[in-house]
Amino acid sequence: MKNKAIKSLGFLTVASLISTSALAQVTVSGYVEAGFLTGNNTGLARASSQGIGGETVVTITGKGNLTNGWTYMAYQNLDSDDAGNGRNASTENNPMSTRAIELSPNKDYKLFYTYDGVYGGEIARTAVPTVTERVADLTGSSGLSEFIDVTSGGHAFGFEVLNAGPAGRLSFAYNPNLDAIAQSSSDRTANATLQTAPIAAASGYSVGYSVTPGPVRVALGITKIDQQHNASAKDATSKTLGVTYTASQFAIGAQRTKNDGTKANLVVASNIEDTIDTVAASFKASKEVTLGVTYSEMERTGTAITKGPDLKVYQAVLAYNLGPVVASIAYEDAENAPTFGTNQATTKGQDAQTTKIKVKANF
Repeated sequence: MKNKAIKSLGFLTVASLISTSALAQVTVSGYVEAGFLTGNNTGLARASSQGIGGETVVTITGKGNLTNGWTYMAYQNLDSDDAGNGRNASTENNPMSTRAIELSPNKDYKLFYTYDGVYGGEIARTAVPTVTERVADLTGSSGLSEFIDVTSGGHAFGFEVLNAGPAGRLSFAYNPNLDAIAQSSSDRTANATLQTAPIAAASGYSVGYSVTPGPVRVALGITKIDQQHNASAKDATSKTLGVTYTASQFAIGAQRTKNDGTKANLVVASNIEDTIDTVAASFKASKEVTLGVTYSEMERTGTAITKGPDLKVYQAVLAYNLGPVVASIAYEDAENAPTFGTNQATTKGQDAQTTKIKVKANF
């Protein structure tokens, strides 16, 4: 009887796989990377001293047709280096990270659910040319703020309008609970960092739009977050606008971001405001070699801090493309960096220099 049950289970499993494969196209992709960072610092600026590590990301994607004529796409990332959402504790990271479900009635519209996917205003978070990582993520040591969104490390749903202008994309995302963690269940109520029922959760929406008329790409985004955990909590507003011109061998762009408040649950008495300006350029020296440089400046003011000099961040990247494998070396110099933390003032003479060597293999 036991053997018969096992055989029946095996048959049903195979039948299920055959049925699923008939309805969906499933692909597996991802990458493995290794990096070495070394640097020095003055004051309490953050810099890496001979740090070495790696990251592996595996993406499983399924897509196909629905019986009502719509199409769907769903994917799940398995990430060895999930970094939380800016609000929760580092112990609540989860390798079942970025994921999404998209439902499309036609090529111009889609509905979506996502955790950590690039939707809403996040589509405009980086609107300047980059060679490897975005500016704030190159080393994670500069102290630069960036556009605040509601999808990074968060559960959100919304809609998109595609082909709204030349290569246009309008994306709206709403997050009803910014404290929900990666493993928050689809079949349970409260499961969050700062939330215990029936305390009201922080919520927010984010809108992004990008359009590419000819060689110019324009991207803009706005986010509003309603903080509800504390009567004196400070709501957050973030706005960004960037423009990039792309030619055959080079690209150049500029972006301004203004944040009033933070994604973290700060009170009004501790509020900060950041204005970040970035100019970036990339140059394709050959089929294999690409160069990139960026300059960023951040002005920080706050209710409870003494305004310091502007943070200035210089970055240079050299990447060598070998097809599925990319080797790169990057250098970052951050001057007048804030003490590491959410709402610290920039400080004169608090500097950090970091060099990073990385190899990334895609599959």
